[in-house]
Parts: sequence; C-alpha cells; structure tokens
Amino acid sequence: MIKNIGLIVNPIAGMGGKVGLKGTDGEENLIKAIKKGAVKESPQKTIRTLKNIKEIKDKIRIYTYSGKMGEDECLEAELNCIVLKEVGQSTYSKDTYQVAQELLSRGVDLIVFSGGDGTARDIYDVVKDNIPVIGIPAGVKIHSAVFANNPENAALIIKDFVEEKSILMEEREIIDIDEKDLKNDKL
Repeated sequence: MIKNIGLIVNPIAGMGGKVGLKGTDGEENLIKAIKKGAVKESPQKTIRTLKNIKEIKDKIRIYTYSGKMGEDECLEAELNCIVLKEVGQSTYSKDTYQVAQELLSRGVDLIVFSGGDGTARDIYDVVKDNIPVIGIPAGVKIHSAVFANNPENAALIIKDFVEEKSILMEEREIIDIDEKDLKNDKL
C-alpha cells in the first residue's frame, strides 16, 4: 500500500546558529544571519534524509511545495514528488501554515518537516495531533520531542512507518522559546 507523505522544508532554518544568533525567526534575524555569512543548512539535511529513503520510493507518494520548500530536495535525492503550490524565492511561516493545511486536507499519512522549534510550532498550530509528524533537526532551537536525533535517524523512522513496522507513536510537547522574552527573564 502506498503511503502519502507530506514534506515541508523551512529553507532558512538553522542559518543563525553558526553565526552566533539564536535562530532566524523574523526578517530582522534572517538579514543579520545573511550579513554574517550564514548559509542554508536545512535543504542539505533534508536531502540526507531523503537519500536514505530511496529504497522505499515505490511505497511512497510525496506531496510538497515548489523550490526549496521540498521540490528541490526531492529532485536532488532522485525522488518523485507532487508539487501542490508554487512559492517565491523567499518563504515565510505563512507558507508553512498553508502547506500544512493542504497536507491535512489531503489526508496524508505522515508529515516530515525540516526546521527547528518555530517550524514545529507552526505545523502543530495547523495539524494538532491529527497526523503523525517527524522532524528533521535543522534549526538552531531543537528542544521539542518531535525531532529525530539526526537526518539519518529521521529516514529510519520514515522507513519503519511506511513499512508498518512496530513503532511507538505518542503525543509529545512542542517547545519554542521566544528569545525576546527569554532576554527579559520570561520563559
């Protein structure tokens, strides 16, 4: 039986980490990260995961958005995908909300996303606990229990899910620390 998998990539997730920022939440932080020489890491981590699920490509159908939100990563990993919508060069959390809503309405079996805690929060705000979700850790803030330990382990979980191996699925907490509040001693 074919499993329908939704793929959401936050292409700017993690850019702030190596340049000393606590994420790329908001346009201002993204601009700072770029000025400091940050490079996109989330796409490469997604490709690592996708390359490790090629052996089950005949058992899955991947739904995603265009460009760096999933299509490019699927092409690089030599996996077919169905592009649900074209997005511009710049993507925003509203795009994550939209793709999550579309994946929910299509009834996908699993959502795989690449990002950090902010991306996890955005997806949860839409899908709640209606669809199993697994995160490829690519952000600076990785406090939520939804993430695999690394891209290769995310691939193992996806394969086990698709092959209907016995895996434990449980509701877990999404934690997204607001850095502005944290600086003001609010958590």
